[in-house]
Order: sequence, then structure tokens, then C-alpha cells
Amino acid sequence: MSESPIIRHSKFAALGAFVYGYRKIVVLVWVAIVLLSLALIPQLEKNLRGTGMLYTGGPAHQAEERLQRELKIDPNSLTIVFKTDEQPSPQIATQNKLAIEDTIQNIRKISEVRSIITATENPEYRSTDGTTQYATLSLGGSNNSRPSVRGAFPQGNRELPVVLEILKSNLPQTQNLRSYLTGKPAIEEAVQDISKADLGQVELMALPFMLIALYWVFGSLLAASTPIVMGIMTVSVTLGLLYVVSLQLSVSIFALNITSMLGLGLGIDYSLLMVTRFREELAAGATVQAATIKTVDTAGRAVFFSGLTVCIGLVAMLLMPILLLRSLSIASSLVVLVSVLAALTLMPSLLGILGNRINWGRPQTTSKDYWAKIARQVIRYRIMAIALVLAIVIGLTSPFLAIRFGLPDVNILPKETKERTGVDILEKAFGAGVVSPILLVVHTTSDSPVLSQPHIATLYNFVQKLQQDPRIAKVNSLFNFDPRLGLPEYQQLYSNPAATNGFTAQLSSKSTTLLQISSRTPSHDPQSQSLVRYLRQQSLPDLAIEVAGQTANGLDTIEVVYQRFPWVLLAIALVTFLVLCFLLNSVVLPIKAILMNFLSIGASFGALVFIFQEGNFQALLGFTPVGYLDILLPVVLFCILFGLSMDYGVFLLSRIQEEYASSGDNSASVITGLQQTGGAITSAALLMIIVTGAFAFTSIIFVKALGLGTAIAVFIDATLIRAVLVPATMHLMGKWNWWSPRWLSGSKKDPQAHSNPNR
Repeated sequence: MSESPIIRHSKFAALGAFVYGYRKIVVLVWVAIVLLSLALIPQLEKNLRGTGMLYTGGPAHQAEERLQRELKIDPNSLTIVFKTDEQPSPQIATQNKLAIEDTIQNIRKISEVRSIITATENPEYRSTDGTTQYATLSLGGSNNSRPSVRGAFPQGNRELPVVLEILKSNLPQTQNLRSYLTGKPAIEEAVQDISKADLGQVELMALPFMLIALYWVFGSLLAASTPIVMGIMTVSVTLGLLYVVSLQLSVSIFALNITSMLGLGLGIDYSLLMVTRFREELAAGATVQAATIKTVDTAGRAVFFSGLTVCIGLVAMLLMPILLLRSLSIASSLVVLVSVLAALTLMPSLLGILGNRINWGRPQTTSKDYWAKIARQVIRYRIMAIALVLAIVIGLTSPFLAIRFGLPDVNILPKETKERTGVDILEKAFGAGVVSPILLVVHTTSDSPVLSQPHIATLYNFVQKLQQDPRIAKVNSLFNFDPRLGLPEYQQLYSNPAATNGFTAQLSSKSTTLLQISSRTPSHDPQSQSLVRYLRQQSLPDLAIEVAGQTANGLDTIEVVYQRFPWVLLAIALVTFLVLCFLLNSVVLPIKAILMNFLSIGASFGALVFIFQEGNFQALLGFTPVGYLDILLPVVLFCILFGLSMDYGVFLLSRIQEEYASSGDNSASVITGLQQTGGAITSAALLMIIVTGAFAFTSIIFVKALGLGTAIAVFIDATLIRAVLVPATMHLMGKWNWWSPRWLSGSKKDPQAHSNPNR
């Protein structure tokens, strides 16, 4: 048996006494912090750096850097799509041509537009039916510059609003001529604008339901409002801290979503547990001071270790060298830190000030007897309960076996957005490969120029070989632009660099040339991915081949996830195990808790495959399935859900351990533990489901899946796992729940000393 709770929790009790003694000062300090954060939040949007979904340390990114360095080509250029509904008459066609030329001339005047290629310079930019054409804009700046005013892309790309204004004023949107601005900068700008609008809608949607749920739980408007205020304060302070972080580090725009999602959820969860325990102590006859100290000593301790276990998974995302994952790791870790600090200091200070006024309203409806009955029934039918839960969870997890991974492109946006519509028009008119071409950056490994006679022969034959590949729709290069020319003609043409300097400058420098390949399938298609792998394996005499483009970047990202995620998983499981061993003074319970976490997470993953990959409920949730799951989604969800699931596990197990330390009766401790925490855990889970479930109705499919996946996992964890599987297995294992080696238990009384295995 462990030491008495008073001795073991003395540090938390001391914290509770200190906070109560200086409660007004603590509240004033937090008010000052919140006000400072609110002043910083408007500046945060300026410092956000796009979605950050791609790995920028792989060979594809290195190839893109060579393109920018040698050929001044930006792979992430803007694209303007011009579209008419049908073949225009000669008169209208002439008017459209003049309008487009005038528009392009105005865009050329923008100082940071490096170059523009239109259908006039390249006839292949015009569709065969004449209804669609496009122009590409190469932009200035570098990826290492400070972010622009609008924040979605680096400085040097701040001309996007100017381009949009020129298109709007020069080209009236009629059936005779419409324009669409797309490309990575425009897509990321749209993602940021939509995400910001979604956050406001989510908060307006979730907060009223949360207040109603809390009032139902507490029966007091004051008690219900306190956790809401804590959640809002948690989000505000975290966003202020995130601004400070963004001054030194790149931060993905999705950090805002995770901050709001977890900030509201955890801030309210932890506050709810503190308020529940405080009211429980007051109901038992404790003074306000004693109730405050006891609340920090018990619920505060559970919150502290809960936050620690949640942080383990979130911090582990830092092991992934992808901006999105690292941004979410930093933002969510800050959320947990602020939530725990507020729960341990601000919340007890407010409770100490409010005192018995926290109970103003109707008497609190208790459901403890209800949870005790559930625990007894689960224990009575433990074998059946375990089998039933496992059958349900395995059934929910089964779709995950058919998962297909990919990386999102423009389909991350809702189908009705102009940026996505522009891409859809291009794909229909020119083919999927034109939208996201595979870029072969070929450079010499010797001192001879890339357009020397031997290299021209090598590259000419290589292009001829590529054109025979059934996966390739088209190859654009200096070595096949005119099918009437053969190898001797190309060698003669490039023998005089001065005569062809203007012609070759766009696709070649002294040492480097570009081959642009259009695949017959979209960038995320397995056939396009296999084509990239094939191209990376090709070798040419005295020439090196590097592959860039969206498909190559996606493959690099998928590969690094496969390499790093097993280590992330191992780190999370190992550190969580050690923390729980210390908290619970047991080796068995941590192992069991980790295994049960995998059950709820697996069920959530299976549900996401069923919904987002297979397209079920797409009308209800408002999305268009793409036939795969974003590979970053399971990584983010696992790291978040592992902590959240352990969160509720810590609340339950710490209370069971508290009872077991007093009585030594395993079965009675399980019943009492569930009786005392079942209502609080269910209420906390309900609030978390309201918050995260609201994100299922946002517009960005990644955020939509993240919110829904979290809500599903929390629901399964709080119902099937914590309410059924945990008590059933704990009763079944009896005294072995509390087994620990001597080095861990130390001088504490051995729980195995109790003779009854069910005690």
C-alpha cells in the first residue's frame, strides 16, 4: 500500500494553500497575461507560413532549389486560367484576346513578377477547342524571407492581392470570359482565409452547446460559466505565446485550428474536474480554504499528470521533420502547458474567491449511484463485457486494413472555391499531368556544358525513350519541341549559343536543363508515384538527374513519415509507460492503459477510412472524397489521441489508486473509482466531443477529418473503454493490477500482500 494521500500529495496541497492565500493577486496576474495576449493575437496571422504539409529536406526540394538557382524557375508559381463556356464568335474571341493581353500587361508591371508565359508565347497553353487557356507567373522572393502581410506565403509574393484586383477590374466575370487564379501561393492563401472563417463559426457553434452541457452537469450558471471562461482564456494565452514563437520559428496556419480545438477542450475539461472536486469537498462539509487545498491536492494532481501524459505524444511530433507536424506539436504543447497552469493556479484562485457561491442554482444532480451500478454489472458480466467491447472495436477498426495514403493538393479546398475550380478546368482541358508536372532537373557532373554535342545526343535519346512510356502523356524540353527536327538539327541549333540564347534561357543554363513531364494520372495516383521512382533510378553518362514537382515532394514526405513514425510511436509508448509507473506504482496498469489506447485510436482510424477514403456521409459532412487519407492525418491524430485517451485514463486510475491505497480492496476500489469519476469523465468527454465534433463541419478536409477523428476516439474511449473495458479487466486481474518490482515500489507496502485476488 502507498503512503497516505496527505503525505504523498503534500506538494500539491502546499500549492493549493499558496494559491488560496494569494488568490486575488493570482487572478490579477492572469488577467494581465490575457490582456497582453489579446494585444499580440492580431499580429499572429502575419507570421504564419502556409500549410507546411511537405517535407523540405528531401531530394525533390533540393531539385527545386537547383531550379531556382540555375534557371530562376519557381516551381510554386501562380497560374491564371481563362475560360469561356463555348467556342466564342470571331468578334468575341478578338475582344477576349485584347482583354487578356491588356490584363497580362498590367500584371507585368508588378515589380516582383519575374516573368509571365502565356498562350501567345507557348501555344500549348491553349486548349484544342479554344475555350481554355492559361498563363504562368514566376514570382520573386525566396522561401526564407519574412512572411507577407497576408501571411500565406513569403515576402516577394505579396503581389497576389494586386493580381486579384487586376483580374477583377480588367476581366468582368461573364460566360464569355472568366478568370481563375490558382497555384500554391493562391491555394495556401485560400486555406488561410477559409480556416480563419471556420474558426469563428466553430466557436459560435460550440460555445452555446458547451454552456448548456455544463449547466446540465452543474445545475449552476456560475459553475457552468467558469470552465467556459477558462477555455477561452487558455486559447487566448496560447495564441499570444504562439506569436512569440513565430518570431523565431516557422509556424503552419493549421496551428490556429489545433490551438482552438485543444485549448477549448482541455481548458474546459481540466476546469470541470477542478470544479467538480471542489463542490464535492464543500458538500462534505469542508471550509472554502480546505476545499480549495484538497481540490488542488487531488484533482490538481490528476490534472498535472494528465497534462504530462498528453504532452508526451504532442512533443513527440517534433521528431517529424515536417513544418505542419512541428507546428502542431509546439502549439498543442503550449495549449496543454497553459491549461495545466491555469487549472492549478487560476481555477483554485477563482474557486477560493467564489466559495459557496459556486453552487448558486439548482442542486447538483448526482449520477454516482448510476455509475456504481454500471461498475457492478460490468464486473458481474466481465467476460461477456470484454468480448463485446473487443468485437465492436475490432469491427470499427477493420476498414483501416484497406487504407491508402497520399498527400493533399488543391483538393484540400472545398470544391466550390475558385482556386480549386481553376485546377479542375485545367485538368479537364489539358489532362491531370499538366496541372502538377514532374520536373526532371538534369545537370552535368563535369565541366562540359549541358548543351554540348555529346550531352545533346544523350538527352535527345533519353527524351525519345520517355515519350514511349505509356505512363507519360507529354514531354516538354529543348530536345523535342519541334517533331520535324532530328538529333543532327538539334545539335546544329545549339552549336551557336548566341543565336539561341533567348530561346534556351527558360529551360537551360550552362550546366542545367529542365525536362517537364506530364503524367497521364494525377499527382497522388500510384501510377504517377511509380513513374517518379522510375525516373529517379535512371542514369545518364556524365549527367545527374534530380526529380522535382508535387509528386516527388509527396513521395519524399511519405518516405520520411514511414521512417520516423515508428520511432515516434516507440518514444511515446516508452515515456508514457515510465510516467504511469511512477504515478500508479504499478507496471501492469501502464501496459494495459497503453494497449487500451490503441483500441480507441484504431477504431477512430477505421472510421476515418470508412468516411473520408470510401466517401460515406459525404453529403452530411460536406466533402468530396479523393480515395485516400492524408498520411499526416494518422500521425497527428495518434499523437493527440494517445494523450487525450491517457488523459481520461489517468483521471480514472488515479482515483481507483487513491481508493485502493486506503482500503486494499481491488473490486471495491474499481467500483468506487468509477462511481466517483464516471460522471466527470463522461461530462468532460461530452464537452470535448462538442468542441472537436464542431470542426467536422469546417471546410478544409484535413481539419474536418482531424476534428471528427478526435470526437470519435473520445466517444469510444469514454464509453466502451473507460466505462466497460477498464473495470472489467481490472476486476479480472485482481491484485496483479498493482504488481510492481521492488525498485519501483521501494518501501511502500506491497499491494500483493492482500490475500483475496479480487480485492
